[in-house]
Amino acid sequence: MRASRVFIISIAACTAGGEGNFQFCASFNVPPGIPFFPAAYHAGPPSFAIGCETSAILAMALPCAAGNLTKARALVTSSFEAQMAPLEVIAKELSAEHDLTYDGIDASVAPLGTAPPLTASFESLGLGRFGESGTLAVASLVTSALKAISQGVTICGYSGLMLPPCEDSGLASRAEERGYNVHDLLAYSAVCGLGLDTVPVPGDVPPAKLTSLLLDVAALAFRLNKPLTARLFPVPGKAVGEMTTFANPILCNTRVFAVP
Repeated sequence: MRASRVFIISIAACTAGGEGNFQFCASFNVPPGIPFFPAAYHAGPPSFAIGCETSAILAMALPCAAGNLTKARALVTSSFEAQMAPLEVIAKELSAEHDLTYDGIDASVAPLGTAPPLTASFESLGLGRFGESGTLAVASLVTSALKAISQGVTICGYSGLMLPPCEDSGLASRAEERGYNVHDLLAYSAVCGLGLDTVPVPGDVPPAKLTSLLLDVAALAFRLNKPLTARLFPVPGKAVGEMTTFANPILCNTRVFAVP
């Protein structure tokens, strides 16, 4: 834990805007074979898995439910199955052609900055704005729908919901409005994806605070027996509430979160 803290702080100090932490995370209870960096690693005989940017599929499915949660869950499952089944066919052909084990598709809802924002997908169910009461319920619904994928698709890895404030325009906007905080993201992690991902924090965050936050993520990962990671961005020269000014076009700018 202390080593992770040292790396996070050191990377922030030696890369412009602290952006080097985009390529580093602290991981907890993460098995090999998850096809999403920076947590991905391999063990055992050669194999491959597929990870996709899939927030657009969620944006297609949830609004069609018209607020019916049971229908929403079924639509998420069926929409992901329909979109990923052709990939499964290709993957199995490649597996046979190259004599390489195919591990499956990580069906996680992974945001892409140019895709419809995750917040709009959540809010289409009528349970309030992202960050308000109901957000945890939607996060749980989406993840349970992903875990139910079976028809024509082999799932692997996280296969959960990712909520990275700096990789989704809606999440960035709601964070700027102080619609949710670090502890909210931790709570959502208990029922969904990946942990604390691309979360900007003050450049002068006390090392002890950073360690405590990593311990919280680790506690959830091992208590719930699920893989979680922490990709934290101490932003040099930025204080709580100030806006980031990332140069990386993949990253969305938002306010700097407090580390309670």
